[in-house]
Amino acid sequence: MADPRLRPFRAPIAAFAVMVVLVMATAAVLFVRKIGLRAGQVEAFYLGSEASFARPRTLAGMLEVAVPHLLAVPMVLFVTLHLVAFASRMRRRPFALVAGFTFGCALAGILSGFGIRYLWPEVATLKVAAFLGLEAVMLVWLGLLVATALPPVQGESGAGEAEPWPGPAR
Repeated sequence: MADPRLRPFRAPIAAFAVMVVLVMATAAVLFVRKIGLRAGQVEAFYLGSEASFARPRTLAGMLEVAVPHLLAVPMVLFVTLHLVAFASRMRRRPFALVAGFTFGCALAGILSGFGIRYLWPEVATLKVAAFLGLEAVMLVWLGLLVATALPPVQGESGAGEAEPWPGPAR
């Protein structure tokens, strides 16, 4: 059942979810086309490849990508998770565990390029796993957000109840 207090915010929540899904879809296409989903492709992207005449990534180039991502990605996650927390009745521990996983995937994805380039090329597997994990869990968060903000389905029991919404379970 949707929280009746969310009625005035349904359109902005839906717009936010659509925009985040569009950004995620764009990120997925760019990641696959530019870097690839196999560990070998990711290693070649960061370490360079003589076969494709690609130079290794420079520290300056990697920082130009990582620094804005270190601000933008956590901000989107922060907003998304807070909207879900306010709109849903998820219990604290599962919410905290999945939120931690989400932020962990984001941080691992952003920083793993440095690990591939400067520490150990096998971190490429972590880069791919972090990207896929973040994309999947974000779809779950956005689906949960949209599901809690949507109006109740016709015939859903309790749709006309007068009692107040109990808020998040604690």
